[in-house]
Amino acid sequence: MSGLRERLGRLRGPAAAQPAPPSLPAAEDEWTPLGAHIETSPSGSFVMRRRVYGRDSVHGKYRLRELADCAQHLSCFHNRDAVVRHDALLFFDTETTGLGVGAGNVPFMVGIGYYTGELFTVEQLLIRNPAEEQAMLVYLQGLLGRFTHIVSYNGRTFDWPILKNRYVLNRLTLDDSELLQLDLLYPSRSLWRNTLPSCRLSKVEESRLGFERVDDVPGSMAPALYFQYLAEKNPSVLQGVFVHNEHDIVTLAALAIHFSKLLSGDNTGVVAELEVEESYRTGLWLDKMERFALAETVFDDLFSRLMFDSQPANSSDHESAILLLAAFYKKKGEFLRAVDLWKRWIQIKNASLALQLEPYLELAMYYEHRERNLDQAIFYAEEAWAKLWRRRALHRGDRKQNEIEEALEKRIRRLKDKRRKTESLQAREASSTKRIPKQAMQTKTRKKKPIYASEGLI
Repeated sequence: MSGLRERLGRLRGPAAAQPAPPSLPAAEDEWTPLGAHIETSPSGSFVMRRRVYGRDSVHGKYRLRELADCAQHLSCFHNRDAVVRHDALLFFDTETTGLGVGAGNVPFMVGIGYYTGELFTVEQLLIRNPAEEQAMLVYLQGLLGRFTHIVSYNGRTFDWPILKNRYVLNRLTLDDSELLQLDLLYPSRSLWRNTLPSCRLSKVEESRLGFERVDDVPGSMAPALYFQYLAEKNPSVLQGVFVHNEHDIVTLAALAIHFSKLLSGDNTGVVAELEVEESYRTGLWLDKMERFALAETVFDDLFSRLMFDSQPANSSDHESAILLLAAFYKKKGEFLRAVDLWKRWIQIKNASLALQLEPYLELAMYYEHRERNLDQAIFYAEEAWAKLWRRRALHRGDRKQNEIEEALEKRIRRLKDKRRKTESLQAREASSTKRIPKQAMQTKTRKKKPIYASEGLI
């Protein structure tokens, strides 16, 4: 039994025999150059850095106090009948020691932002060692009761679950049942996933909010810098991490203003100046958020641009937007606009050999089933087949190409058979209507048989 203890002791290593003494906390004046101080409470201490933005503070193209006038439109994200107040929003972001969501990933810095009237306050909570985590969590727990929404960027699936795990591991209770998650990553992807090279927060703020960071420390470097601080105990190592996290929090407030203005209609004039792809995505997002009148305005403007812009800046995006908007109108049942867009696409790509058959097939289906115009349906089906045939030499032996060709030939045969049956039926109906007047004339000229007195007696 003693041999087993010895082997286990060797596996644990010398550090497991007795806990290492906690490192001495840094003096408070060492944090002063970073604008931070030591926050002390009955639960312990941690580092606090607080910044207050005044009523005229600007972040990019927005004044931070603008959210007070438009925050109510953020109710579209959850309960459209609820009232959203700007001072009930808690802006939230963390810097962690890793990228996973397991117990080993520790949020060493928690950044929060909130409004008090027209002032915007950013607080950054930093733990100098694991022993300070509980004090930080207790402080944050005391603030949550003031807020109704957690505003984050990928926080719903990453930052917030990690924080909740830390409460469990510290044997603390976190009641977030009344808090609604407002994750701005998802609307950002809805609008800019095909327009921006990346939907990272720094890219979004630079291209759409007009704020450019200078000498920014990437978030991916934050864990390494924190471990360097743990080794060197030099607070200046973390200065770039503090600034990066602060910018993230303030950008969340500016981005909330941006989406609030879109939902209120204040930014529709700006949307008209955007690229067609982004205009389409914006209209689609407004329709999803049930801002139907605003979405219709955006789509009307986009329809005019796609139909009458003879020299688009980006022809490929222009043509793609035509097909996307046509599919949207078809789904909504506005077939006439969809038809106009499909014909516009064919007009633009008439001389091209691009293998895009969707507009031809859509028009063939429309004229067959909606207009009952078989001649037009056959015309567009044959146009698609001819386009496919011209590309045959480039795709010879291609199985998918052969399947499409067979399907088109089958469609054309079916349409022609349907047209023959229709013409035959119309011919029979026409011949039957010609015989009706002659029979009617014979009925009119026939004399009535006289009734005699004797027949009446019988």
